[in-house]
Amino acid sequence: MKIEKLLIYGFGQHENITVELGQGMTVLYGLNEAGKTTIQQFILHILFGFPQKNNALLRYEPKSGGKYGGQVHVYDETFGRCIVERVRGKSAGDVTVYFEDGTRGGEEALNNLLRQYNRASFESIFSFSLLQLQGFERMDEEELSRTLLASGTTGVDSLLQLEKQMEKEMGELFKKSGRNPEMNVKIAELRDLEMELKNEQTKVAEYVPAIERIQQIDGRLTALREQGKSLQEEIQRLALIRQSLPLHHKKQLLENQLMDLRVGEFPADGIRRYETLAGKHTEAEVAKRRMTEELSELASRLPEREEGERLAQLESLLAKESEWHNWRTAMTTADEEQRRLTGIKMRLFDRLGISGEAHEMALIQADVSLRQEEQMHELLAGLTECDRQISFAERQLVQIEQDLLETENALSNIERTAPSVADRERAEEWPAIRQRLAEAKAYLAFGGRAGNQQALDLPLILFLLAIAFIVFGFLQQEWFVAIAGVIVGGVGIFLYLKKEVGPSNESTMREMEKVVAAYDGQERQMEELMQRMDVYKRKREELRETFSLYEEKYRVAEATLNQTHHERQQMEAELTQFLQRYGFDGFPSPTIIPELFRMIREVQEVVRDVEDSKSRQQTARHAIDKRMVQAEQALQKMVPEEAMYEMLRREFMQLGEHAEAVKSLTGQMERLEAAVKEKASLVESLHIQVQTLWAEAGVETEEGFYHAFDAHQQQRLLTEQLDAISEQFAMHPAIEVPADVSEDRLVAQISTNEEVRVAIDGELTMLTDEKAALVHKTEHLLTDETLSAKRQLFEMKKAELAELAKKWSARKALAEAIRRTMAELKEKKLPEVLRAAEKMFSELTAGKYESLVVTEAGRFEVVSAEGLRYPIGELSQATKEQAYISLRLSLAASVMETAPFPIIMDDPFVHFDSERLSRMINVLDKLQHQHQFLYFTCHETIKTQWTHAAIIQVSDIGNG
Repeated sequence: MKIEKLLIYGFGQHENITVELGQGMTVLYGLNEAGKTTIQQFILHILFGFPQKNNALLRYEPKSGGKYGGQVHVYDETFGRCIVERVRGKSAGDVTVYFEDGTRGGEEALNNLLRQYNRASFESIFSFSLLQLQGFERMDEEELSRTLLASGTTGVDSLLQLEKQMEKEMGELFKKSGRNPEMNVKIAELRDLEMELKNEQTKVAEYVPAIERIQQIDGRLTALREQGKSLQEEIQRLALIRQSLPLHHKKQLLENQLMDLRVGEFPADGIRRYETLAGKHTEAEVAKRRMTEELSELASRLPEREEGERLAQLESLLAKESEWHNWRTAMTTADEEQRRLTGIKMRLFDRLGISGEAHEMALIQADVSLRQEEQMHELLAGLTECDRQISFAERQLVQIEQDLLETENALSNIERTAPSVADRERAEEWPAIRQRLAEAKAYLAFGGRAGNQQALDLPLILFLLAIAFIVFGFLQQEWFVAIAGVIVGGVGIFLYLKKEVGPSNESTMREMEKVVAAYDGQERQMEELMQRMDVYKRKREELRETFSLYEEKYRVAEATLNQTHHERQQMEAELTQFLQRYGFDGFPSPTIIPELFRMIREVQEVVRDVEDSKSRQQTARHAIDKRMVQAEQALQKMVPEEAMYEMLRREFMQLGEHAEAVKSLTGQMERLEAAVKEKASLVESLHIQVQTLWAEAGVETEEGFYHAFDAHQQQRLLTEQLDAISEQFAMHPAIEVPADVSEDRLVAQISTNEEVRVAIDGELTMLTDEKAALVHKTEHLLTDETLSAKRQLFEMKKAELAELAKKWSARKALAEAIRRTMAELKEKKLPEVLRAAEKMFSELTAGKYESLVVTEAGRFEVVSAEGLRYPIGELSQATKEQAYISLRLSLAASVMETAPFPIIMDDPFVHFDSERLSRMINVLDKLQHQHQFLYFTCHETIKTQWTHAAIIQVSDIGNG
């Protein structure tokens, strides 16, 4: 397959261009951003479909929004010349394949043309770029070997990735000395569970001894609790007796003191109340004197004049200061906006080519509604559709012309192979000659003599034989047998008619011999001549009918093209008339007409914005003048516009300070007058309360009041102590206190009983703790399901381990199958590619390296001319690239019969020096008769190296 031509409707930066490609090597040269990669991607997109919008690959949709897609013209030895057209449609685009015989096809036909290759498989063999080669520098030896192996055998790369994935998943499941893999974790958990199961089984045997010990502890606890209870009661009785001895003595003493003290009633909380009233009376007197002095001072400082009305007017104007600044800002903004919009309007008029006030006013008042825009787009769409139909009709007309020419050439060729005039005459005379020859042979066979009976028998036999031949020929459709039957029948008729003539004479015999001598042995030659004549006539008639059919198609296509041209002229006239309504003469490029319409609409919007800006400016000016009049009335003088609010604030601050001072002094005086009256009332009230308190205590002086308080406090203290002792006696039952008992004897006896009780409590605590531990242990042993749970958990872990082992085994089997498949590929497919690759690699390296070998571990090595082996990772970047390119080209050559595709290269030789590049070009020149090469480059030095290649300047074919 060879790509002959590219027709780009719209793809990336290219639009409506045609690229003619060479048969062998084609170099597409251009600087960066010239569109080389766009053309390369155009070929792949048209052949294999547009990528999805969320795909990593770019879609290269045209920026101008035109028709998306194009055509790729190819020549294939199996399918002939074909046109693959793909345009915008479904996600991958709508594709149509035009075949040489006039038929069409879709995706299925394209898949057959591409031998069922998809984009990934095509790029893995027939397309490689500088980016793929640059990745070699970052690869280690193993990665590099895998890449080269995948380059030399199709399908290996996916197998290698799958094998690597299986090995990774096996490592995540199990490692011989690992800890984190799932199977290692499960094995460790099973070991721990096994130890825990053994410990649980040991605990079960301790239940019976613990029950017997609990029963012993219960008996001992009962005896100790009885003994402790008796001791506690004795200790409490002795403690009560000891506590009651001091209380009896103290009660008798308090009763005697209370009898000696005789005091009257004293006011409740009298001291605190008196001291509070006395302090408040003194404070009120002092405060009254201080406030009277302050009131006199404030009266002397009070101003005489007030200006409240002017202050309110100034305050109102200052509250509206933001309006003032907004008006001035609006004035400035409107002025700047008018200058800016006027500049935009003039630039738009210049771009539209408008001059003259009348023309400008007409353009401003023009109708730019959505209906007019829709009409414009309809006219443009119709014009574009006419252009598309014209292009299609022209292509169809060219195709029909080519078909007519080919049919005419075929007619000329068949006329050159036509039989000669002599052969035609011989063919025309042969039926009659064939009949005479049959008669002559029959006549000679019977010798021209026979009796009457023989004369009757022979025609009858011939008649029967003729009928058999004819019937057999018609039934079996063997027309030569039927013709022979007719001939035999004719001979029979001839003999029957001659039966009465008698024996043939000598002259008839000689005549028949001459006929046989002249034509005997020419039957096969004449039959072949008759067949050639029939074939010649049939082919000539078929070609004439085909020629007539193509002539009719040509007339129809020519009429369609003329009709389409006429429709386009009408559409162009309507569009010209549409533009004349907006003041445009002539017919501009259809692509700029929407821009003209948009600019006219923009002009009208700018004019409306200018009018709005002027209106806002006038409104702001009127408001500013009105505010100036108000400010001059408030200030009572003329003021400049720029400093108006500064003067208003200064005047307002002065008047505000004066008013605030008056207001503050007046308020203070009012508050002080009220406070003086309040303090005078408070002083009188406090004096009355103090006299009342003295009367309640039965005294007339402050000293007598304090003396009465001290006596009352002593009486209250003795009464409280006596009440406390009575409450203590009431809390305990009647205790008989022996007369001769002493406190020391009671303390000694209590201490002895306490020591015995502490010993009993210690033993009780120890036995209780031991019993609690044993009870907890026995209950835990009875209710504990840990053993069964751990056994169940142990079985679950074993099942999980078995499931993980199955997964590991499956991945191990798959990895082993991949390794065997890889080995089989290396044994069968790789050697053939490797032999061709190492021959090319040796030529590229000028014989420095003789061969490429693959080790048992699947790693590539090169063998030098001296027999030394080098791992592929130790080679230079350029030598690695030579090995990679050799494998790629050899692989493409190995699949040439099943996939005869062109090879696309994107600057893969930039790392080569001049000698390497020269050898590479020589190799590619030798391969041009087998493959078509498309080489994309931005390096002019590389472009000049090709002497027999077709050079295409990409920048020259771009959009002008």
